[in-house]
Parts: sequence; structure tokens; C-alpha cells
Amino acid sequence: MHIKESISLLKVYLLEAEKTQPIQALIDFKTSQSDNIRQFAQFSDYSYSTLYKWFRRYRQQGIREFIKINPLESTIGETLINRDGEVIFYQEIFNDKQSEYLLNILQNEIAWRQDYIKMMGQTLPLPRLTAWYGDSDKSYTYSGINMNPLAWTDTLLYIKERAETLAGTKFNSVLLNFYRDGRDSVAWHSDDEPELGKNPVIASVSFGSTRKFSLKHKQEEDIINLELTSGSLLIMRGATQHHWLHQLPKTNHNISARINLTFRNII
Repeated sequence: MHIKESISLLKVYLLEAEKTQPIQALIDFKTSQSDNIRQFAQFSDYSYSTLYKWFRRYRQQGIREFIKINPLESTIGETLINRDGEVIFYQEIFNDKQSEYLLNILQNEIAWRQDYIKMMGQTLPLPRLTAWYGDSDKSYTYSGINMNPLAWTDTLLYIKERAETLAGTKFNSVLLNFYRDGRDSVAWHSDDEPELGKNPVIASVSFGSTRKFSLKHKQEEDIINLELTSGSLLIMRGATQHHWLHQLPKTNHNISARINLTFRNII
């Protein structure tokens, strides 16, 4: 079988799956892509590695074609803070269908981990699952937790590209948080680790259930609350981390999963 015929079959398989089950398509390929490509390789003059390289290209094209079918409805940002830093909120950079699609991919393809923190002489599980992806030399440490980067996935690179466009800067890493239900949370903190630099730009993308997010000034009593909706983007930059804390509090409401991606640049 010629390489073009092999790739055409792979492309048809992927795109047809997306037409009938757009949310499930890439999840299926996460678990079955190796077997599928090996099956095609049996009838091809080309190796598994060659076919896999081409498959990855069409897999990314499949994501882009899906996004193209469902264009952004709004990319207008709202300035929430312009004193002692800058915080801008974009209500919808991915629409509902795109957000559901990407949420399902991230739930299944990300290598989630349960970390632990020491508090008051006890070792406690972090109230969320996390993952760290990025360029190969961009490790990160926070709250005594050391994280070495996993390699970028096509999905993460696509989301990163959109965040970079709106933030006006490049990112080399991303911290992912998986809030499984309302009991998962993150306490008051600032993203002020030394490896982030003096005035870091943090771009936070959310998928899944809407959660309350709060910002609190360190010296004054100002508190800003907002709802982080699925498909939204929050950008914090300038001196924000010097003067403001932020949190995602627990809730007693019966809510489903939320995934948050905070893109950043490790110096």
C-alpha cells in the first residue's frame, strides 16, 4: 500500500469518527492509535514510525478542522484590575461545543498525579489532581512540590497557541489542575516563585463546570469575585502577583469536573 493510501485511510478513520462522535473520537485514538497504525503498517511498505508521524499531523489537523467549524463568538476582554497589576477576563475563547470536546480530551490524555503537602506536621493530599507539561528543561517547584515537565501534546499546543495570541506573549510551560468536584480547591496564594521572574504573565484557561474565583489585595481589603466559565481565559500580568492573592474556594454545590490550565514562562 502506498504511503498516500495509508495516510488517507488514517485520515478518513479520524475525520469520520469525529463526524459521528466528535467528543469521543480523540479519546478512542488515545487508547487505540498504536493498534490502528500497526494494522495499517501490515499492508504498507512504510514503517510504523513513519505512519505514526503522519498520523500525528492529521490528528492535529482534525482538532483544527473541528475548531474551524465552530468559530469563536467573542474575544473581547474585560479589565478587572488595572491597579497594582493588570487582570483581564475573556468570557469565551472557546464555545460550548469546543470546550466540551477539549475537556474530554484533557481528562483522558493528561497524565494526572496526586501530590501531597506538609501542613501542621501532617502530610495531606493536595485537594486536586495536577500535571506539569512544557519544554524539556522547564521544571517547576511550588509548595515544596517538584515537577519535571512532560512533553507537550497536540491538544495542549493548540490551546497554548490561542492563549499566547490573546496574552501577547509566548509560554514554555503549563500547570494543569483537575478539580474533580466542589470539594477540590486551591487556597489563597500568589504565583510568585523565583523561576517565574519578576512580573510573570499567567494565562488561565478553564473547561468544565463554572467555579467561583477570587482575587484579594495583599495590603487593602479589596476582594474581587468572578465566575470562571467553561472556555474562558483569565490573564494576570504586570505586578499582579506582588500585590494580589487568588483562590478557587471549595463549594457545597453538587458540581462536576473542571480542568484549569495556567500557562506560564519559566525563566
